[in-house]
Amino acid sequence: MQSGTAPVAMERLRELTGLELYQRNAFRLTGLPTTATRQAIRRCRQQINTAVRAGVDIPAVGELPVPGRRSAEQYGAVFDVIDHPQRRIVDELFWIWDAPDGACGCDPALHEAHDSAVRAHAWALDEELGGRAAPSTGEPSWGAAAAGWQRALEHPGFWGHVKHRITALDDVRIGLAAVPVLEGEVHRTLVAPMAELATGASAPHRMTALFGAWSWAGGNLLDQAVEGRMEPVLEAVRTALDRARELHAEDPAAAASIVEREVLPRLDGLRAFDGEGIRRSLAKVRERTALLLNNCAISTDGGTPLPAAAAARLLDLALGLTETEETRELVADNRQHVEYLAILPAMDRAHTLLEEDEPWKAAEALRKEVLPLLAELRTSSDKGARDMAAKFTDGAAILLNNCALALAGDSSPTAVRTRAEFLDEALKLAETRRTRKLVKKNRRQAARIARIAPYSDAFRLAVSGLERGQRLLRDNKPGRAAAEIESHVVPHIDMLAECRVRKLRRPAANLVDQTAILLNNCALALDPVKTSPGESRRLLSVAHRVARKRKTRALIMRNSDASYTTYADHRLDGLPPSVQQLIRRLPPEQQARYLSQLRDRW
Repeated sequence: MQSGTAPVAMERLRELTGLELYQRNAFRLTGLPTTATRQAIRRCRQQINTAVRAGVDIPAVGELPVPGRRSAEQYGAVFDVIDHPQRRIVDELFWIWDAPDGACGCDPALHEAHDSAVRAHAWALDEELGGRAAPSTGEPSWGAAAAGWQRALEHPGFWGHVKHRITALDDVRIGLAAVPVLEGEVHRTLVAPMAELATGASAPHRMTALFGAWSWAGGNLLDQAVEGRMEPVLEAVRTALDRARELHAEDPAAAASIVEREVLPRLDGLRAFDGEGIRRSLAKVRERTALLLNNCAISTDGGTPLPAAAAARLLDLALGLTETEETRELVADNRQHVEYLAILPAMDRAHTLLEEDEPWKAAEALRKEVLPLLAELRTSSDKGARDMAAKFTDGAAILLNNCALALAGDSSPTAVRTRAEFLDEALKLAETRRTRKLVKKNRRQAARIARIAPYSDAFRLAVSGLERGQRLLRDNKPGRAAAEIESHVVPHIDMLAECRVRKLRRPAANLVDQTAILLNNCALALDPVKTSPGESRRLLSVAHRVARKRKTRALIMRNSDASYTTYADHRLDGLPPSVQQLIRRLPPEQQARYLSQLRDRW
């Protein structure tokens, strides 16, 4: 039946539709029963008007009184509702009927179900309007309201009671033709507060979880209510998509920026309604957004194409928005294509870095830019993609192997450890037997190098220190030469003594004896005038400890055991001046040898 049959009733329904469905109810505000007679209404109106004019506060009355103070004009509007039968019947419908009287003839269970639903629904909305926290377990008021209204409206006598009340009002301004109007709108009015609470909440999931309890009211009513309230958001999304679509051919980056900045946040906020309310409209918008992101990612019509990494990210976003299998397959295919495009330049960058003698950076680029893409491709459901990924993965293994080989000249502990890590990773990535064989060979060689690397470093450092000591001794600085050898050669010599690597054992033994002989020469070259005999004996003791060959040890023992102290006591002043001058002019090594021979004769 058309709403024009009861236009004032429809107007009142629209006024009450929302969160204040019960708080604006005329019978709740006045405390009058829904069956109040004209005389009772007139008496209540006079009492309230008198109190308002006298400035006396009117206490909240009736069941579930609405707190707050109202003016004379507000009370006048409330009584105007009750005075008009079409408005009054709407407020009666949504307030307590109490027990049926003799004239009503209704089943008491009907009134009980109706009144329980009204109380629960009014209490639930009062809680929401009052800002009280949701119950910790469940939603008893909302559940009772939904179940109560369902029982009441499904009772065969419900609309019979409404017809009885229209007849009892006995007013020409309303007839039984108003019943179909109320019957057609009551469900929409009941579910409207749910839609308003869900769409206006920062966390709508709590309310959407309750939608199922009201499904009896009609599957499309909540959908329509939610869609009506969210239409401005959907329209803003459509407008942003239109702007982005106009841009995507000439400037895909700008178009994608509009989608990410203006569309995706709004779609994320609508996600709570994905299964409710605006499902169909939301699905269309999501599908359109997915296709636009896909087009931005692969755009080749003009402008500057997006980098592969940016395109891959947009396609990932698009995959999360697709609604149809056809679109999902399209975006997935493009996603794989973009991954190939990203892998090739990344591999080229790693090759270039390796050619520029930057193996560390080459391996880092490979790990960050190539391996994540390969890992994703290797799990693809497309066999062709997996085969292509295997080829790229084998190439990455060879590249890592070459990075490890480029570190072969660096025997530092960090380089040795990193080289082993590169080869271990390359072995895991190798896809072909040939590549695995190559990497294993280099891994064994790297392991051998790792074992001798500490000794190689010690040998190199010892040689360097020994050369510095020899230069100092030739410059007639035996004391500094001895200090250099003790500080920078002897510690490495001690380490080489533990070496069991055949390639290093003989060179290490020769180096040890050279060190011992040089210490022996330093001890003998010390100036007897400026140096105590104890220092020479100490250096000879160190030289004897270091020496390996029997001949070298015998020489040092002979120098140590001889009566050098006696000679040192006589000093050079015991020699003729011409001999003193001759000895002082000799190089330190010859001086040490001459003094030794001279001492042996004594």
